[in-house]
Amino acid sequence: MSEPHDQHGSPHADHPAFGPQWWERHYREHTTTHGSPSPQLVAEVTGLPVGSALDAGCGRGVDALWLARQGWQVTAVDVSPTAVSDAKDFAHREPDVAARISWVVADLTTWQPPKQYDLVVSQYVHPTIPFGEFVARLAQAVAPGGTLLVVGHDHADEHSAAHAPGKASIGLDAVTGSLTRELWEVDVAESRTRYVEHGSTRMSIRDLVVRAHRTPI
Repeated sequence: MSEPHDQHGSPHADHPAFGPQWWERHYREHTTTHGSPSPQLVAEVTGLPVGSALDAGCGRGVDALWLARQGWQVTAVDVSPTAVSDAKDFAHREPDVAARISWVVADLTTWQPPKQYDLVVSQYVHPTIPFGEFVARLAQAVAPGGTLLVVGHDHADEHSAAHAPGKASIGLDAVTGSLTRELWEVDVAESRTRYVEHGSTRMSIRDLVVRAHRTPI
């Protein structure tokens, strides 16, 4: 369910954009190399006490691997069997790191986490349910005192608007509006610009970044 960072597949008439079959076909057709972890993940998670983490929409596992290298026990979930298989194969190059990751093929719009986690991360995920409803599901998986990190394409990101096969951006209210004040404190809620290289072209990407922590019981 999570796209490779800044890569978009072409729409397929027989598989509606961002549905499970669309993602599986996307990963089969786009055999990209494993890149660097998300800069937003690195910026927001570095320094947090390590514990259990859920990577919701792990794609080919680059961010799950980074988390595991920092000492997190990671549950990495994606709807595409091909993406998860590729991630597992890549992780096996680092056996000690791979031992800290559990890989799961599941649709995050229906999957029920078996427990709550100290950290829940979702980046560039395009669910087939309203995004606010998706965030509420993620929030339920965060343990008291834990952290939720949601990163997505900002509405102002022209790159995603031009290349995505369907609506791929999110607004701040869709994230923070799903976090009740009684249970959550929002630490970061902002739009950020980052730059990516595509051949000889340097492009700016606008990300929406929300980090919140759940108040302890």
